[in-house]
Amino acid sequence: MPRKGFFNIDARKVAELSSLGLVLPSSIAIGLFMGYFLDKLFGTHPWLLIILLLFGVVSGFYSLLRGLNKYLDKNKDI
Repeated sequence: MPRKGFFNIDARKVAELSSLGLVLPSSIAIGLFMGYFLDKLFGTHPWLLIILLLFGVVSGFYSLLRGLNKYLDKNKDI
């Protein structure tokens, strides 16, 4: 019977939590790069960059909260 304690870490839980840590920065980076390239393409500097960066931030927080709620619902014994 496995012991429960600090050193008994489930690798699946660690992987889920570490992937949640990458959701916010990746969403922001995607919005930033898309805004930059669309501004270059259409000559609308800096408006599309600002708009898509804000969409990236909002999308990142939304995805982070949704993933965290899903993780907490699945692991209610924590």
